[in-house]
Amino acid sequence: MFFSSNIGAAVVMLVSAIMFTVVTVMMGVALFRVHRMYRGGGGSFHKAQEEWSSGAWKNERVREAGFHAVSGAGNTLPQYPTPVPSYPSDEHWS
Repeated sequence: MFFSSNIGAAVVMLVSAIMFTVVTVMMGVALFRVHRMYRGGGGSFHKAQEEWSSGAWKNERVREAGFHAVSGAGNTLPQYPTPVPSYPSDEHWS
């Protein structure tokens, strides 16, 4: 009914539905791959629960190592080549 009355809307809906389907399939594949890597590395749900309950993620050495790994990557803020422009004052508008 609607598809026969407005072809443009039908095309937009079909394209977006196809794209959402493709993204959903890709997310499923990514989840499956991460699961396989985790299980292949000797990980298990029980091990993850033990690590969480023991507070291994709260360990100061682990936190410092993570901080140094991130900070060693360099500055994450963009370096602008020019200074911020100075705009004229709006005194004449008052």
